[in-house]
Amino acid sequence: MVYIMENNIKVSVIIPVYNAGKYLKQCIDSLVMQSLAEMEIIFVNDCSPCSDDEELIMQYMEKDSRIKYIKHEQNKGTAGAINTGLENCSGKYVTIVGNDDYLLDNKCYEYLFAEADKSNADVAGFGAYSFNDGNDRDRVQIYKNSYYKKARKVNPEHFPSEVTWNKLFKTDTIKKNDLQFNTNAKYEDIEFWYRYVITVNPVMVYIDKNYYMYRQRANSVMSTPANYIKRFDVYKMIYNFIKANNKEKEYRTNIIKWFNYPEQYEYFTDEIKDIYRQHSIEFMKEINVTADEIFNFLDMRVFKLFFSDKFITEKYSEVIENYKSVKYKYIKVNVLFYKLKREIKRLIGKF
Repeated sequence: MVYIMENNIKVSVIIPVYNAGKYLKQCIDSLVMQSLAEMEIIFVNDCSPCSDDEELIMQYMEKDSRIKYIKHEQNKGTAGAINTGLENCSGKYVTIVGNDDYLLDNKCYEYLFAEADKSNADVAGFGAYSFNDGNDRDRVQIYKNSYYKKARKVNPEHFPSEVTWNKLFKTDTIKKNDLQFNTNAKYEDIEFWYRYVITVNPVMVYIDKNYYMYRQRANSVMSTPANYIKRFDVYKMIYNFIKANNKEKEYRTNIIKWFNYPEQYEYFTDEIKDIYRQHSIEFMKEINVTADEIFNFLDMRVFKLFFSDKFITEKYSEVIENYKSVKYKYIKVNVLFYKLKREIKRLIGKF
């Protein structure tokens, strides 16, 4: 179907393309089937070594006038490709789609725009599924933000998912604040989202529908030690930005929760597990995590991971001493105290 492009573009979709290969067709099909006519689909080829990527996009361009194609002369990485898309987009709202992901509903952008525009929201979030490559039937719902079903300010207490691909952003709020994705950050989504929220103070609405299929690939950034280390580099960038904006007290709990037991931990190699432990402890020391913060906000499994480290054991010992005097006064504290004490005794037996 050929669409006549109108000047009043409602949604711009940016797709960074690099070595997409066999996944790209499914992604494009889910985009060109969108019912929204006032939409532009911007493919940014970041010097992809796969020549089939460009050829496939060109084939679809002949059929759908909503498609725009930009090719980098030099590789700029995912963040650089997104920035190129932002510089060239004209939609009232903008979103990002991974070149190996796809959409589930042909009317999703039509509906998302209507809801976002009605609420005059800076951001519209929506649900998604995650699936392992090759098994899209066995999918898991992710990123449900029910507390934003009515438009409201984003705040540290109710802080939505840090990814950008399950959100529509009002383009003006990005361009007026001169916001770009950090080309030095491997996890550019996380870094951008914190800077965006703190800079814009956005109003968000959440649409409780799962429109997006996020593909987990074996060769993702989570699978190599070198790339996982860079997650901590991003945390440090964000922490420094938060401090520079005098928001450390406000976002302190969010920062501490970065250290919580990651969902992917069980799938890490032993090498990555060691890296995770080492860099977590170093960063905990850097931001001076207190015993109470560890006890109140971190998963018990974190203690299991770091038990052999002196810094962590001293923090937990401090927690026990702090709560001994009140363990009979407060039932909740009493239960937590004995749970922790029992866990320590069990782990000590292993060493």
